[in-house]
Amino acid sequence: MAKPSPIDSEQPISRSAGRRLKLSSSRSLVMDMLYFHRKMPTVAHCRSMNLGKLVELRQQSSRPVAWSLLFIKAFAKVALQHPQLRQTYMSTPWPHLYESAANVVNLAIARDYDDEQWLFFAPIQSPENHSLQKLQELLEDYRSSPVEKVFATQLRIAKLPLLVRRALWWLRLHISGKKRVKRLGTFGLTTLAGEGATIIDPRAPTTSILTYGPTDEDGRCDVTIVYDHRIMDGRLIAQALRELEKTLTHEIAHEYLQLIETADQNV
Repeated sequence: MAKPSPIDSEQPISRSAGRRLKLSSSRSLVMDMLYFHRKMPTVAHCRSMNLGKLVELRQQSSRPVAWSLLFIKAFAKVALQHPQLRQTYMSTPWPHLYESAANVVNLAIARDYDDEQWLFFAPIQSPENHSLQKLQELLEDYRSSPVEKVFATQLRIAKLPLLVRRALWWLRLHISGKKRVKRLGTFGLTTLAGEGATIIDPRAPTTSILTYGPTDEDGRCDVTIVYDHRIMDGRLIAQALRELEKTLTHEIAHEYLQLIETADQNV
């Protein structure tokens, strides 16, 4: 008598059906960003940075400034020196570049809303002109204020039908460079460093996206810039990464130290 094959001896496969789920509005914003990113020829460059000085300052502070804000302010300072980092590729009415006089960052923020986790984009105008303390206050407002208050427009768009959303986004991204920058920023920042993870290839229809991973025990951190290759080349991004590290460890660290000293005097 033939022995049963291993397949015959396995437990019978469950016949229970799965279920079909409606796409949630909470995914609409992300899907729209990916949709409009798909034609962008983006490239990523990474630099390992020694940020031990900032690690020490954050450990000394009773209310540490978020890492994301340190990077945002430093990158905005670098972008003031390189116009390409403030340029946006526009395809209509003919291919051209729009250069913004000011920096605008869109910071990705996860919020729980309506029993779901949403990813919103928090704009900050001219972050290089704000103190670290002011930037922290803006971030806390985005994190704690009612979603309907701080992300009202994004909520409204996310709940529109797909074709209406895409048409609206197309108009917002292609008709006016000034309005595109206002809604998407000159650069974006997203990170999962607080969760111990590094984002390898962040995607959004912005000229550049900044991301960073967790710092190791020596204070080193991998920092990545993803950029639109139609506007600039890797040499500029390598230079920007080098200048970003210098700005973080000098100007930003100096301001942070002053903030700590001022806080100690007021105690």
